[in-house]
Amino acid sequence: KKTGTTLEPYQTMKHTRGPGESPPHQPPSKSPKPSPTASPSKPPLPVQDPLEQAIQFLKDKGVYQDDPLVAELRFSLLLEPSKAGVAENHYRSTETHSNTVPATLHIFKETEFPGYEKESVFFLKHGNMLCQRYQKSGLCYMHGPVMVQHYALQFNGTAQPMLDLVKYIRDHFTAKQLEQHLFHDAGGDSICFLRSILEEGTVLVGTTGEPSTIVDQFRFYGPALVSRFEVHSDFYDKQDCHFHYGEPTGDVKGNHAMVLVGHRKHFFLLQNWWRKKQFVELDGEYLVASGASITFIKTPQNGIPTSFAISHGKYFELEMIDKPEGIIGEMLI
Repeated sequence: KKTGTTLEPYQTMKHTRGPGESPPHQPPSKSPKPSPTASPSKPPLPVQDPLEQAIQFLKDKGVYQDDPLVAELRFSLLLEPSKAGVAENHYRSTETHSNTVPATLHIFKETEFPGYEKESVFFLKHGNMLCQRYQKSGLCYMHGPVMVQHYALQFNGTAQPMLDLVKYIRDHFTAKQLEQHLFHDAGGDSICFLRSILEEGTVLVGTTGEPSTIVDQFRFYGPALVSRFEVHSDFYDKQDCHFHYGEPTGDVKGNHAMVLVGHRKHFFLLQNWWRKKQFVELDGEYLVASGASITFIKTPQNGIPTSFAISHGKYFELEMIDKPEGIIGEMLI
């Protein structure tokens, strides 16, 4: 399936005319015959503004096609987002990926997280398998599923790149999904999204049970999606704190999705998408009290469905490509 492309202006060809009349008292020279490969020059096509391209793309997808007045209002926000009280990057969808993790990003260090055996941390056990994602702005319900899918492929011994989220949204979101995604800040259920990107017929195993059950399933199935995680003030406000034990405290800010990547005794190592909080350790009490659902991929994965675009790298940085984790319209974080 072809993905969208950006029109490039035609290149104006240099065309040299004949020399014209010769100097006085000399017979006029004949104009050389044009080269067989020469062709008339074409005027360059106007370069379309990226935001105008985005609007045309949304129109082609059928966004608000049944309500022209709403469409005019919504599309005007793309051109002047400040009128809606949001930053320009609110409507931007970009992805940067590389094999180098920025020095400003929190990383996993065994000195910070002591006590984890190699066999109990997925990316340590399986060698150089760690990938990191960073959400520069906006909130998240897609990062977790994409990372779990990637790790499931590695767990099955299949070296694979990662799903390209920006192209997935562009190619596979319906008009209604784009409306909700861009203009209503409507999040989604990360478990449903995980199902949508896995191979057909994949079986998932979910639990909110005892920590010992979670450990057993982790050993058998590999990393798991931690979804519907209620983020309290103590977790959200302390961006530099990577350890949370006991009962969560403070107000509930919203729901969140992360990935379970390791364990030791009754502690769990989770991978996150915030710049200063890429990895966190929770004890079993905190994890259960957060109301999180733990979802494992039971069916071995052999590849990313061929209709989906892919990205390569160890580090992925995204700008507002997804929205909050939640169960249909819950709060964002």
